[in-house]
Amino acid sequence: MAEELPTRWEVELEFVQALANIQYLNFLAQNKYLENEEFLNYLRYLEYWRKPEYAKHLVYPNCLHVLTLLQSESFRQHILRQDAAAVLMNDMVHRWKEPQTTFAATPLQNLVKPECLLYFSITQIDIIQIF
Repeated sequence: MAEELPTRWEVELEFVQALANIQYLNFLAQNKYLENEEFLNYLRYLEYWRKPEYAKHLVYPNCLHVLTLLQSESFRQHILRQDAAAVLMNDMVHRWKEPQTTFAATPLQNLVKPECLLYFSITQIDIIQIF
C-alpha cells in the first residue's frame, strides 16, 4: 500500500508553525532565504493563516506574530545574527513560562550601532535612537 503524501494544507500548516522556531528563522536567514523575493512573497501568501477558520488549527499561534515580524527588513537582517536570535528565543521562552506577565523586552545594546538600542520582544521590535 502506497503512503499518501501530505496535502498542501498540511505542508503549509507545518511550515507556518515552524516559523515559531527562532533557530529555524536564523537558519533561513543564514541561507539567504529571507533575501529571496519569491520566498518573501510566499510568506505574504501565508497570511491566510490569520483567518479564524485556519488559525484554530495552529498549535503554536505565536508563529503568526513571527510572520508579521518577517515583513520587517530590519527584523530579517537582525535574525541573521546568532546573538539576536538567542535574545529573541530567551524572551519567547520567558513569555511561555509566564504568559500573563508583562515584561520588558531585552535590550541588545551591544549588537547594533552605538547610537541605537535594539529591543526585541515577542510582541514588538523597536529601534530606538539615542540622542
